[in-house]
Amino acid sequence: MNIKKYIPNILTSLRLILTPIIIYLGLTDHYKVLIGLAIVTALTDSVDGYLARKFDATSELGAKLDAIADKSLAIGLLIILIIKKTSFFYVLVLECLIGLLNLYFYFKKGIAASLLVGKFKTWIIFITIILGFVGLVVPHFNVDIFIYVTVFLQIITLLSYLYYGLKTKKLKKKDFGNEYLEYYQIVEPILLEAEMQKRKTYAHHINESVYAHVLRVSYDCYRIGKRFHMDYKSLAIAGLLHDFYEHPWQGNKEKKPFLQKHAFTHAKEAAVNAKRIFGENVVTPKVEEIMITHMFPVNKRIPRSKEAWLITLVDKADSIDFIMHPIALYKIFFRKDLQQEHEKMIKKIKRSINTKIKKMEKKEK
Repeated sequence: MNIKKYIPNILTSLRLILTPIIIYLGLTDHYKVLIGLAIVTALTDSVDGYLARKFDATSELGAKLDAIADKSLAIGLLIILIIKKTSFFYVLVLECLIGLLNLYFYFKKGIAASLLVGKFKTWIIFITIILGFVGLVVPHFNVDIFIYVTVFLQIITLLSYLYYGLKTKKLKKKDFGNEYLEYYQIVEPILLEAEMQKRKTYAHHINESVYAHVLRVSYDCYRIGKRFHMDYKSLAIAGLLHDFYEHPWQGNKEKKPFLQKHAFTHAKEAAVNAKRIFGENVVTPKVEEIMITHMFPVNKRIPRSKEAWLITLVDKADSIDFIMHPIALYKIFFRKDLQQEHEKMIKKIKRSINTKIKKMEKKEK
């Protein structure tokens, strides 16, 4: 019997047990003890996830218990802070909306959103709540700036969950495989082209490769486009080629006039380069229009189709989501080999797909 595999769920259960005790301490004005226990529960929230991955003990039950423990404690403490006449009303409302949205997508589609921005938001909200109780103990202690930051992150999280939920449809095992197959058939000639393979070595944002970025944008747009009856084939191709500029821009120290810098020119350059390499059969007028306008409002070309608007929004959302990744911030200071990072990403995606298929097989049985 491997006891290590039970440790993460034991820690999560401990948080659930401590939740009513902590709420009682808040109602009875024992703020100092409350702050100490709240810090302990916040630390176990990080440790249980780490141990689950380390001991290969991740489970659907553990994920559900973790989410219940986080939400029940946060909402309970926020209600107490509001009763004590602090400025946490909007934080409580947004946290309830995020919880309801997660429940809706879980019961409607069978998916549970677990996004990096959401995890980061959870940490910030716990810090803000603890500081809120510190403000009840220490006179003239102002937590307003932390509340503003928390509300901002909650809004970003809410929008991210909406985006994630809308682009993800409930898939059966058969549909899951067919969707990947259809997508790959559309983009295979582009992916196998040597010029596209070179994009694995082109840095994008914070040492992520252009290849990794455009692959995500392409597939996300393909799925959303198919769901909402758009031209999903053009979206898949334009998403893959929207950053197909000829030369890498990261590390280029050549001085250019402001309006000739990469952000203003690369959309047009990518369209011209893609048409030269792949021809007009691939880069159709619609694909070209989507590519050229994807940098709106930085460039003056306004998207003229719903597909062009979709690429524009998904491109920005993907870049923001990657930049907010804690590991991405680490990479600002410790740069790594792009090809090695790409191979790791591919292995991670394959593991994720295999895990999903195994879960679907268990449900079918």
